[in-house]
Amino acid sequence: MKILIAYSTRWGSTAKTARLVADTLKEADGRDVEVLDARKVGRRELEAYDAFVVGSSIAAGQWKGPARRLLARLAAAGKPTAVFVSAGGVIHGREPGSAPDAPDQGTLAERQAKAVGLYIDPVAAKAGLAPVAASAFGGRMRFFGKELFDSWEAEPVVAWARELAGKLR
Repeated sequence: MKILIAYSTRWGSTAKTARLVADTLKEADGRDVEVLDARKVGRRELEAYDAFVVGSSIAAGQWKGPARRLLARLAAAGKPTAVFVSAGGVIHGREPGSAPDAPDQGTLAERQAKAVGLYIDPVAAKAGLAPVAASAFGGRMRFFGKELFDSWEAEPVVAWARELAGKLR
């Protein structure tokens, strides 16, 4: 089975997640996995791959355009597709403007479910896509060159990719 992982990123966390998902799927059972910027996914890629994973960063509550448009094309193609977002703000677990030492709100699983509900479910539904799996991971946010937070962690990505390996068999 050939799998393409396509991503759109703003600050690099989504690309890092895409590469880690690819490495984990390859390690799980030696799958043929490629990673590509969503802007470069054309008809040839839609025909050449058996399954897809699409990731987008979330900025101001919105998907990056290339990843969002790709979902509709994949829905029309009928290929198994998993979806993830880098929703650093929600995964970060703190309200905007809160003190740096403020406690996280909710568990990681609760924050991931919230991000999936906010950012994946409505976009996938609008595209006509029923993902085989969906998750949200951390990211980072910069404002005027200053990094406000970096909530990206490898462990949740690896755990999701291992589960995903079984769903894409």
